[in-house]
Amino acid sequence: MIRYTRNPYVDAGVAVLELRLHKSCDQFTVDDLAAQAKEIKKEYTKRLWKSYLMVHLPNCAWTQKDLSSEKNRAYLNKVLESYKPEFPELERTCAFCGRPAKVLADRRYVPMLTGETVMTSGAGGVPGLPVCGWCVFAVHFYPFATLKVEGRPLFWFAPDHLWTLRLTRIFVEKLDHILAMSSEELPKLRWPKTQLLQGAREAMAKLEDEGLSPAPPLSDITGIHATNYGTDPNFEELHIPRGLLEFWREAGSFPAYQEIEHRSWQTQEAKSTPRKGKKKINLGEAPEGSGAGKAEVLSTEIFNLTRRNHLYEALGEAFRSDNFQEKAKLVAAQFFLRRQGKKAAARIIEVTELFLEKVADMERERLEAIREIADHIADHLIIGAGETRAAGQLTRRKLRLGELLQFLSYIQRKLCDAKKPLQWEKVLTALNLQSDDDRTASDYWLVQELILIRLYERLANSSALAELPEPEEPDSTSSTESVSEKVN
Repeated sequence: MIRYTRNPYVDAGVAVLELRLHKSCDQFTVDDLAAQAKEIKKEYTKRLWKSYLMVHLPNCAWTQKDLSSEKNRAYLNKVLESYKPEFPELERTCAFCGRPAKVLADRRYVPMLTGETVMTSGAGGVPGLPVCGWCVFAVHFYPFATLKVEGRPLFWFAPDHLWTLRLTRIFVEKLDHILAMSSEELPKLRWPKTQLLQGAREAMAKLEDEGLSPAPPLSDITGIHATNYGTDPNFEELHIPRGLLEFWREAGSFPAYQEIEHRSWQTQEAKSTPRKGKKKINLGEAPEGSGAGKAEVLSTEIFNLTRRNHLYEALGEAFRSDNFQEKAKLVAAQFFLRRQGKKAAARIIEVTELFLEKVADMERERLEAIREIADHIADHLIIGAGETRAAGQLTRRKLRLGELLQFLSYIQRKLCDAKKPLQWEKVLTALNLQSDDDRTASDYWLVQELILIRLYERLANSSALAELPEPEEPDSTSSTESVSEKVN
């Protein structure tokens, strides 16, 4: 019967049906499908859905004025009845699952296809994509898996269908909440990267709450933001690597990381003024005797649905690149390694190391070497007032590779005088250099910052901290507002 096919639209619909029926698709019955068909026929006639379905299935029957016309009744029959054995087959196979096709689908039946009379390819010169009754039925439940973000549906796909189900559950619950707020129009949500990463984060938190043993395997996941309403298709994917989920599983409960996420959210005070000419959402009138309480609560709820998270936006921008690991290092420096003077958040190095290992693919050996260098300096060398020029190099921003090596060489000489030398191989490992003559290090700036933050962390309760020079203040480009530009 209905099953996952690895097509995003079919799979999203299957996940919705599993959530609505509270059972896996291999347990669906014909009665189950009949009941869901009856519910969807009623739901999609509501005013809110009539306009929203245009961005999903342009010109489908539910978007028309007369649902009872012969053409629209034929459409509904194909969508909701063609899985039945008595419905004639087309002597073609379904493009999604390989079973006998029942419908030649255009964009009224399956998103991202051409119009019903547009010919791109087809046996015998007949336009349309052959689809079976099971798949076309499932696709028509996919809109319940979506959020309308910046005018386009946003939904989830994963190679592992269990992850499609977990992530879809988050969006289904959010859409239910949105529909309960308004019966006439959907709030205009923004920031698709924030919506996706927040949803993935919530899915990981729920998985942790379930406490399954053994923990289910993690998967790369994909957010799809697409419509072919209008003249041209508009399709984007955001691939979120499994490494971010692994990082959240290990460090998501750490207070240091939770603080990073918390301060990255747009605040009510920072809410941008609506652009000129943009239609405002109708919040309705507050009940008599209640002042503006209801409207104020609604306004806050809508703001919470539409605000952005600067960390999530920066991560999403990084993941758009094939070389996202290098851009993830910029994100780590921007959000994780923030400091106020000589103060660093407790355990921030541990959190940052996990992020760099899981998301930026930095080798654990490198990260341990960086930490060992900082710990060795903290344990065996106090930089005195007479050596502030050398120590000042470490606290400078935008230090060149040669300057960093010069500083470490100076530190090595001082440690040798104290008979506590560094293992120079650790320095080369930390900088990812093959030899003393190698100058190919590209992320040495991150090594510098990690050493400095670790020193602040280790010396936080020591009088030696006062002997370190005051660090340079971050420049104006290091605010959370500009991180996407730096990632680009």
